[in-house]
Amino acid sequence: MAAAVSVRQVQSRSRWVAAARLMLPATALTLLAVLLAWPSLFPDEKRFRLSKLPVTREEEATVRMLNPRFVGTDDQQRPYTVTATEATQLAIPGAVTQDSQILLTQPKADLTGAKGDWVQLSAHEGRYDKEHGLLTLSGAVTLFHDSGYEMHTEQSQVDLTRKRVAGILPITGQGPSGDLSAEDGFEIIDKGQKIFLLGRSRVVLRDGGGAS
Repeated sequence: MAAAVSVRQVQSRSRWVAAARLMLPATALTLLAVLLAWPSLFPDEKRFRLSKLPVTREEEATVRMLNPRFVGTDDQQRPYTVTATEATQLAIPGAVTQDSQILLTQPKADLTGAKGDWVQLSAHEGRYDKEHGLLTLSGAVTLFHDSGYEMHTEQSQVDLTRKRVAGILPITGQGPSGDLSAEDGFEIIDKGQKIFLLGRSRVVLRDGGGAS
């Protein structure tokens, strides 16, 4: 009788083992399916997700660059550099090149003169016409010359090819030789060697001892 019970036990165990072999893979597949479907069944609102946003044709044609750097040479093959924290390149209908007009954030231009002297300009905003070598600056425009002069205005245009800087808004400045101001703008030519003040102007010169 004990032998019969033992046989039945063995047979029962064998059937249980066979059933377990079938159930374990099925259970594993079920758990895997639940794990894969879990984000869809219970989405986490705090989790980072990429979503599709409508994009206009103008935005599709817009290219933005961080910390751009543009390098060129003037009409006498002297280098100049234009940098910014951000540049936005727009495709303008009728433009010869797609990158003809570039909007700049916090632009800065470095110009090198004939004798190794340099002029640096900076502003809040700018527009760079790469095709014609023109840079328009606006908002807190500051001009530094390596001779020690510093000038301030709200708008200016830089001809990078000819190294000419001009503006039609009031300007103030100071340097080692004195102070200057003009109500109707200014023009700087010859790579900073000549400065013309327009409209009602004022210049205060100082001698070597600092007396006006």
